[in-house]
This record gives sequence, C-alpha cells and structure tokens, in this order.
Amino acid sequence: MTAGHDTAVLVVEDADAMPPAEVARWLRERLDGWSEQDVRLVEVVAGELFDNARRHGTPPYALELLLNRRGQSLVVSARDRTVGRLRPWRPAAGLLLVGALSARWGVTSRAGTTTVWAELLFED
Repeated sequence: MTAGHDTAVLVVEDADAMPPAEVARWLRERLDGWSEQDVRLVEVVAGELFDNARRHGTPPYALELLLNRRGQSLVVSARDRTVGRLRPWRPAAGLLLVGALSARWGVTSRAGTTTVWAELLFED
C-alpha cells in the first residue's frame, strides 16, 4: 500500500496455514509508512473480518486491501467459501465494532462465497 501499490491480497488456502500473528505482520508490511493510529485501525477491522471468515466459512480465505487515493479511503474485505448456515446470518460484537470504526460496511454472498467488507476513511 505504498506508492504505486493500491491493492494487496493475502490468500490462505488452509485453515491452519497462517496464524493471526502472521496475518498481522502481513498487514503491517503493507501499511509501512502509515501513521500508527491508521495502522491500528486497519489491524482491528481487518482482524475482525478475517477472524469471522475463519470462524464461519471454509478455506480458501482472502484478505484484500483496496486503497482509493483520491477518496482517501481503504476498503478491507475478507472472503471465504460459504458453509451452509442453519440459522439466519446476523452481526455479532465483532461486526458491531467494525460498523463503529468504518464509514460503511456490508456483506455480499454469491457463487459459494461470502465477502464481508468495510470502508475506512482517512484524513490528510
């Protein structure tokens, strides 16, 4: 997410292939040069989305960061293979936190996958 790199994607093929500490390290490497406050914001939101993908879906998992330089925003998304749900989907405490920290967020389900995304806004 440094100059010239507006998209970064991490794909985890196996549920046990990448512990949370490695995901956090991957995020920090992508956000090199960002303020500590902005990095922590992205870490919290991305962590919640990625943890939910692991908890409620099956691999492969994809964590994507999409930077909009003009809009000074970052869309963080986590995608997983959808597992049949026995009860209706509803947000829990982690997604309430995501909602409070993001400008907007949502869920998209299609073709056997679920993607949960959040848009984060940043000031100059």
